[in-house]
Amino acid sequence: MLLNLTEVEERTRTQLPGWNDATLKFSVIEKGGSGRIFVRAQNLDLGESVIAMHYSDERTDNLRFADVTDFLNRHQIPAPGVIDRRLAENLLWVEDLGEQDLGDLAGSDWDSVRRPAYESALRAVFQLHQISEVAAPSDLPELEISFDETLYRWEQEYFIHQFVERFLPEGLAPDLLADESLKSLAGSLAGIPRTLLHRDFQSTNVMMIDGEAFLIDYQGLRWGLPEYDLASLVYDPYTEFSVEEREYLIRYYFLLGKEAGVGSELDEFSDRLARCAMQRLMQALGAYGFLSEVKGKREFLEHIPTAQGRLKEIASSGAGLPVLAEALCHSAEI
Repeated sequence: MLLNLTEVEERTRTQLPGWNDATLKFSVIEKGGSGRIFVRAQNLDLGESVIAMHYSDERTDNLRFADVTDFLNRHQIPAPGVIDRRLAENLLWVEDLGEQDLGDLAGSDWDSVRRPAYESALRAVFQLHQISEVAAPSDLPELEISFDETLYRWEQEYFIHQFVERFLPEGLAPDLLADESLKSLAGSLAGIPRTLLHRDFQSTNVMMIDGEAFLIDYQGLRWGLPEYDLASLVYDPYTEFSVEEREYLIRYYFLLGKEAGVGSELDEFSDRLARCAMQRLMQALGAYGFLSEVKGKREFLEHIPTAQGRLKEIASSGAGLPVLAEALCHSAEI
């Protein structure tokens, strides 16, 4: 069971030096994942603040957060630092990165605000993608299950069971489950060399401080394809881009790889990005179906039309899958 606010306050006062008798202010941060509570703790006497994070054993990735954070810090990949920890109680105090994430910049001027912020985010995650599986560092912590054909197929089936069966006309799901092109997509992605990836690299998981991006919610770190992370950001259903803005960000990332000498040719890169984008958007739609219908978080329903529209657009392209495009021609019944 997760700690309540009073329990978090008691442990914060006793754990952090100079906080025991200070004037403190605590507020729960609504933004958070499964099996976790986040509390902003402010020491008004010292003018300091930290984020207290308490997590359950409900998901194994929660247990990896501290070790993954330490790894990112050692490799100078932008992420919050762990200030203190009570691992026996699943309680951490981490650096407070403020309240502004990439999603909060929606509607801001593209050239002066939003574009530089997204460029910073892409540079941050590119550092992660520079770490390849074939040259894995010796201090790598235990990771979540790597992306292989089984995991790609799991995501596809998650999409079919949690989204297609719940929101699209009856009879579509069995055909998609048996479709060979979806199986082929999983197999083709599984055959590409892997790097480290964030796994949920979208606008609400990138915090901004003075124009610089910091990664959060990276406990799902695993081996996979960089284009999966890129697709997660540029096709993010939580925000909007013009066609030109999205193309700019894709090319910006492509050129990062070229400059580092690790990129592929543009046609190959674009094809891989389209395949990863379909895979990622299927996963997102499955998650929205599960969270809204099983977990009762109905606010996720509002993101379904955007995610479905983007998946349909990519599936209808030259690198897409006709069977997926045809299924998505049906509007979701929300």
